[in-house]
Amino acid sequence: MNAPIRFRLLAGTSLLLVLGGAWLYFGSASADDQAAGTPGRLKPAHTPPSDLITGSTDGAQPETMEQFLTAVTTDVDAYWTKVFEASGLDAPRVTYDWIPDGQSAASVCGDESGTLGDGAAAYCPGDDTIYISQSFATEIYDGSLNEALPGSSQGYGGATGDFAVAYIVAHEYGHEIQDELALFDEYGGQLPTMAFELQADCYAGTWANSAYQENRLEDGDVQEALDAALAVGDFDSSSPGHHGTPEQREEAWQTGFESGDPSTCDSYLQPTTS
Repeated sequence: MNAPIRFRLLAGTSLLLVLGGAWLYFGSASADDQAAGTPGRLKPAHTPPSDLITGSTDGAQPETMEQFLTAVTTDVDAYWTKVFEASGLDAPRVTYDWIPDGQSAASVCGDESGTLGDGAAAYCPGDDTIYISQSFATEIYDGSLNEALPGSSQGYGGATGDFAVAYIVAHEYGHEIQDELALFDEYGGQLPTMAFELQADCYAGTWANSAYQENRLEDGDVQEALDAALAVGDFDSSSPGHHGTPEQREEAWQTGFESGDPSTCDSYLQPTTS
C-alpha cells in the first residue's frame, strides 16, 4: 500500500466469501458442547478506560494490512475474553490466516481444490480459523470494491476506511463466538443464514462500543462501520445464503453498538428473525 495504515482505534468482481458467505457451515467440529453456551448467558465486560497501543510502546502503528488485521483481531479477542470471563466462561480461542496477495490457504471450508484465495473473508468452524485475504481487505480499505458489493453497488453505503476493515474482522470473530457457544449446533437446522449473519453484525457492534467507551474511536469511525454494513447487505431473500438487506445489517450493528451488551444480540436467533 502506498500510505501507512493508521489504526484509528487509537486516537465486476466475484466475491465468494464476503463476510462468511457460502463457506460458513452450520456445523462445528470444535465448538464446546456445554450448557453454559446458551443464549442470554453473555454479559457485557466492564473495563476501565485504557489506550489501545499496537506495536511498540512508542506509539508505532501498523503499516501493512497484515499487521493491521492482526492488531484488530488482538483487540477484538481481548474484548471477548473479558466478556466470557464476566460470564463465567473459558476464554474463546481462534486461529487466523491473512492470505497474502495472489496466494491461497488450505481450509476444510475451501473450494473444490480445498483452498481459499483472494476473495476470502470468512470464519470456518471446521478448522476454527478466520481467513481474510489481504488483497480483499486492502480493496475494502481503499473503497475499490464498492461497485462489486451488493449494497453499495445499488447506492447503499460504501465500504471504505480502516474501520470498515475492522467491522469485517469483528463480524467474522462474531461467528467464532457463535461457534464457541455451540449456536450453530443448536440452531443451525432451524434458522436461516441471515439470523447468524445479523447476530454476528450485532456482536461486532458490541465490540465497537467497548472501544468507544474507552475513547479509542476517531470521528467518522462509527459512520464507516454503518456504511460498510449497508454496503455488504444483499437483496435476494429467496437465496439460502441471504445475509440480510442493507438496512437489516446496519440495524444489527447499531443495535450492538448502542447497547454494548452481547445479550441484546440473542434476539437474532429467535424464530421471528426468519
